[in-house]
Amino acid sequence: MNVKQFGRINNHAFTACAILLAASINAYSWSVSGTVKNKSSGAALSGVAVSVKDSSAYSTTTDADGKFKLESAVGVVKSRYVVTGSYSLRVNNNEISITVPQNGKVELAMFNCNGRTVWSSKVNTTDKSAKLQLPSTLSHTAAYLQVKQANTTTIHSLAWTSDGLHIGPSSGAPQSINQVTAAAMANPTLEFKKTDFRDTSIAMTSETMTDLTVLMKPVEVACKIPDNIKWTSSGIIVDVKANNIASVKDPTIQKYNGKYLIYATVYNKSTNQFEMEYIEFTDFSQAKNAQPVYMNTVPGFSGYKCAPQLFYFEPQKLWYLIWQQQAPGYSTTTTPDKPNSWSSPKLLNPNEWINNPVKGKYGAIDYWIIADDNNVYLFMSGDDGNVYRTKTSVANFPNGFGTPVIAKGFYPNTDLIFEGSSHYKIKGTDNTYLHVVEGQGSTGRVFSAWKSEGIEGAWQEYLVGSNKPFAGKNNVTFTDGAWTNDISHGEIIRDNPNQYMELDMCNMRFLYQGRSPSSGGDYNLLPYKLGLLTQQ
Repeated sequence: MNVKQFGRINNHAFTACAILLAASINAYSWSVSGTVKNKSSGAALSGVAVSVKDSSAYSTTTDADGKFKLESAVGVVKSRYVVTGSYSLRVNNNEISITVPQNGKVELAMFNCNGRTVWSSKVNTTDKSAKLQLPSTLSHTAAYLQVKQANTTTIHSLAWTSDGLHIGPSSGAPQSINQVTAAAMANPTLEFKKTDFRDTSIAMTSETMTDLTVLMKPVEVACKIPDNIKWTSSGIIVDVKANNIASVKDPTIQKYNGKYLIYATVYNKSTNQFEMEYIEFTDFSQAKNAQPVYMNTVPGFSGYKCAPQLFYFEPQKLWYLIWQQQAPGYSTTTTPDKPNSWSSPKLLNPNEWINNPVKGKYGAIDYWIIADDNNVYLFMSGDDGNVYRTKTSVANFPNGFGTPVIAKGFYPNTDLIFEGSSHYKIKGTDNTYLHVVEGQGSTGRVFSAWKSEGIEGAWQEYLVGSNKPFAGKNNVTFTDGAWTNDISHGEIIRDNPNQYMELDMCNMRFLYQGRSPSSGGDYNLLPYKLGLLTQQ
């Protein structure tokens, strides 16, 4: 075909396109749209301020349906400087021929009136010239060709006619060029703000994102973390139900479909091993009469399994049951109130690395899962004065846990840290966590507590030791007479069963195990029962 100058064809259309680009009207280099919702309720959020981090140029507000759209403009910045030497650019049969003042790398890119790149390529010149083949599928929306070499950038207008692509001269005065620069960074970080909700940010991962769902967490009404805690205790609310069962202990509890679900350890005298049971009830007044399902009757659950933890893992929409066997085992279901629905048990790590750093006689015990937005953490104790921690990514859970490290240690002293640790995010705080651990105190088994900023943060003393315990004989009052000196292995009841383990410290109830002060002898046969502490 004949090479034609842009100025001779369709000039008025491309003049309008040039004005459109230069004025940055409806032009963009990235675009994002979606809906903002309440993370707790799932309801759409109107009136959310959406902006780009570190930029005041881009902002919008969600509409009544929580929807938003934000896109960046591309501006044309004129930068005049002399171009020395010869320069030419021709198109023939979908081939670009280019001559430049000097040898080196040349970068070419075509973009449309919206500033979006539709084709790009790089080439090294020989004898100050090069040829490039354009793809046959090149979009006819291309309106400009940008040519870069060293510090020189030229912008050429493009036109598509029945006989092919035509290219025009560089716009601007003779011996001058136009340099195109983006008015906003590529793939920026978006910020979402609304009163009574926590600020949320999301980094764009591509230049175009649509149907994005953004979840904003409501700001909880934070109660002041109490300087001291006092409890009242019930009598025994869960007792053994069979002659061959010596104890019921190590409970985990969640509320599901209006029912309290408890999985707990039992010692089976017929098999001489620790196993698990399941009970459910709608009110604690019914707990004592609840009939257990013994988990050794569930396929795959026979054998030594104890000290369970039940929680809901939101990213997978699955309930998890974690337990000790000695290594950590787990199973999943969507119906935690149906014991026979649990999947075939697996180990979190079949190589039993978990015992490597633990100094106690029996290795790692009493496993506990907690997560933040990025990682899932597995805590454990070892009857050795230490609490251990390992982690994996949320995306990789339940796989990928590494070798544990010591989270808090008093080895070999077990007065403060012995076993039965549980870990919670304190509701109403940005990043404060509560670590509750059972020790062998001077008054019997007793819980001490530490706080940290972040799950991996250093533990700071909160309520520690028998004289000022988190939960122990010295801060528990028994409404019907003391039936235990031990305040031992248990779980604090939460409103939300998910992996964040968020805890309201102003309205706590603590399901725990205790035993008659006159009991003794073989540890396996100690007659542990379950009671409930209520915060005063």
